[in-house]
Amino acid sequence: MSRALLIIDIQNDYFPGGAHPLHEPAAAAAAARSVLDAFRAGGEPVVHVRHVWDEPDALFMVPGTPGAEIHESVSPRPASP
Repeated sequence: MSRALLIIDIQNDYFPGGAHPLHEPAAAAAAARSVLDAFRAGGEPVVHVRHVWDEPDALFMVPGTPGAEIHESVSPRPASP
């Protein structure tokens, strides 16, 4: 059976200094990083999903802002040519 890891919504706006900080996001990111490392070591696929809020009155996850980007602790690898 095939499998893939989905990393969803580990974005800068949820961390301290972001527009919508959550409770202990670093702990969640560290747990995700542990699984991410295992998938990468095994050569298994990883998919990163990030949400954006593109309404004029958006309060966070605004496209083109640093807050909408995936947090560096679980960042995707650069794309291969």
